[in-house]
Amino acid sequence: MLQMRKRRILLGVSAALAILAWWFTPAVWRLPEGPVTVTRWQKKTGKIEATIGQGLKGWISTKRVSRHVLHAFIASEDGKFYQHGGIDWESIIESARYNWKHKRYARGGSTISQQVVKMAFLGREKSLVRKAREAAGTLLMELLLSKDEILEWYMNLAEFGDGVYGIEAGSRHYFHTKPELLTIEQAVHLALVLPSPNAWSRGLRNRTLTKFGHQRFAAILNNMRTSGHITAIQWETAVSRGDFGRPLSGAAKMLAANAGKKPLCPGSPGCPEDEVPEDEELVFPPPGRGPPGAPPDVVVTPAPGAPLEAVTPGATPGPAPATETPVATDPSVDVPPPTPAPVEAASPPLAAPEPTPPAVPGIEGDAEPLVPGGVD
Repeated sequence: MLQMRKRRILLGVSAALAILAWWFTPAVWRLPEGPVTVTRWQKKTGKIEATIGQGLKGWISTKRVSRHVLHAFIASEDGKFYQHGGIDWESIIESARYNWKHKRYARGGSTISQQVVKMAFLGREKSLVRKAREAAGTLLMELLLSKDEILEWYMNLAEFGDGVYGIEAGSRHYFHTKPELLTIEQAVHLALVLPSPNAWSRGLRNRTLTKFGHQRFAAILNNMRTSGHITAIQWETAVSRGDFGRPLSGAAKMLAANAGKKPLCPGSPGCPEDEVPEDEELVFPPPGRGPPGAPPDVVVTPAPGAPLEAVTPGATPGPAPATETPVATDPSVDVPPPTPAPVEAASPPLAAPEPTPPAVPGIEGDAEPLVPGGVD
């Protein structure tokens, strides 16, 4: 009789603990199949509920997203995403030290997996109870979903400011393009607003980075490069036009430090088109004109291998003397030996070669030379 009572008590306690665990742990077991109903906030309507999941409108697979987006998200939020089991304990310890030092709860140290649990099942409150529930749900979710599946949920749940949720809506709202066509700079712009889109999206909305945006953009870009997700040339290009076509703050120093010497601008990969190195003045003389200071009525007729000569506009070169043979200006042309000729049979006049535009620094191939005020 006593053993029967003990057994009932043990079963009751076990059932109570199971119910408590079921209530305490977010319902992450619904994610493999989906969909789930989430709470979102809009400027005009306030708090709303939305149902998201595979096959529903707005959902997009990681296979249909630019790889730069996935790399930027990982570089921004969770560099060890594929190494940890859902919780980055080192990051949590660092965040605890930071919060203790600043006497406020400023950094959470959440991984991408933890953010998925929070966005899908928990609110925005900052409390130890919520963090405990988030951790419990994260550990269980890591057993149910692969890393790629977790990342797919993350990019479809994430907010990018302005009440824009999901990478599909974010790419179209800010850049009017598809997620699979996003460039490195665009991917970093979307990643830098995470995980605080309302506070950090002002630069994205205004298409000009704030001081904090410049620093965060550079940090994410550096993480992408050190992780091997982008090349040195891609890094230089993004640095030079990361502020929506303009160079990042301190771009010249970043490029110089990266190269170990002054960057070769303009024309080199990664250099903004309007940047001119210090102590170097670019002069673009009009084609066919002489050097600075030459009279305006003097036209230069350049000839390969021969010095420049001044010719009066409108004048026609006279015939060559009968006793002389014209000297070829092109070394590749064979010159016949001189032969006596009668005085009345003068040699035909030499035709002046077509003017050849001077070479312009930074211009290669068939590009037209740059001339102040346009090409004549």
